[in-house]
Amino acid sequence: MKYGLVYLGGLLAVLAAGCSSDDIALEPTHATYSYEQVKDQEIALPANYNKNNYRKLLLGVAVNDIGVKAGEISPNVVQTLSTRLQTEMAKLKRFSVFSAHNRGGVLLFQSLADVGDAKMPDKNPREMDLILSASITVSKEKTERKYDDLLIYEVECDFSCEDIRTGEVKFAEKATGRTARAVKFGLGGRRVGGYSEEDEKQAIYNAAMKAIAVAANKLGNYYPVGGQITGMLSTRMTMDKGFEHGVGKDMVMTVYASVSGVDVPVARAVASPSDLTSSLKIMQWNDDDEDAEPIVDEIRKDRNWLKNNKLYAVGIGLATPPEWENQYKDSFDESMRAR
Repeated sequence: MKYGLVYLGGLLAVLAAGCSSDDIALEPTHATYSYEQVKDQEIALPANYNKNNYRKLLLGVAVNDIGVKAGEISPNVVQTLSTRLQTEMAKLKRFSVFSAHNRGGVLLFQSLADVGDAKMPDKNPREMDLILSASITVSKEKTERKYDDLLIYEVECDFSCEDIRTGEVKFAEKATGRTARAVKFGLGGRRVGGYSEEDEKQAIYNAAMKAIAVAANKLGNYYPVGGQITGMLSTRMTMDKGFEHGVGKDMVMTVYASVSGVDVPVARAVASPSDLTSSLKIMQWNDDDEDAEPIVDEIRKDRNWLKNNKLYAVGIGLATPPEWENQYKDSFDESMRAR
């Protein structure tokens, strides 16, 4: 499955600073990283990279509240948003996602793979690496137009992410997604033209995806995927992490060496992941950097360099499921009201 590498425009400064924002991200624009887009940029390490996090992190997802702010929406549709949020987060592959369950006032977590089975939740919050808490509010507005009516769906999510090991709140973010559907109503206010509850559910899901993408991208940028280089031949390298750890096809990665306790970026590479490992193709050596140049020279000259030294690679951007791209395009703008 091909994954895209996505970041949310306008959020990078917030991510680097590690602070939260009081503003609501309303359908944030997004862009796709590719080698062509970054090849003229400095070869650098991303913010928040950490070798201790180069593993599949355990993410507990707790949806604290779901409500309807305005409009008539089926309770069945609204309640399924909790499960939808959790399953979409699990698609990122960067995390093992666990669903929160309240058992007699005690919060326990169950692997998403076991949801629906007879197996009971068996992990407490301290066994998680991170807990993502969310409150979700859904609203529906009807606008009358000349030839039809426009139904506008809005999903607002209030996220908070806590690092269990440190107790630090990594981010708190509000995000809103909107979608719209043109519908004709007959006598008595009944919809005509085949618009069903299932159609409405999909419109709400797509609106929710815009909000979920904010949290997903923040998580991915706080915890970039990475791994250790285990093999090297000329401009080809093998990394010990793959698709199941969150490495995406054509993901741009920074290769770096740890020398005397200092991490030095030595190359820019593109990944081709298998399930558990990845093949990296070096696209650029960082031989214009005075600290990296002698290391690059040694690597090029000595085929056995890796036996006595360590190399790592860390991703730039976040691998996201391809279906997110289509759902993200399902949007709403104010000009649609007047059509």
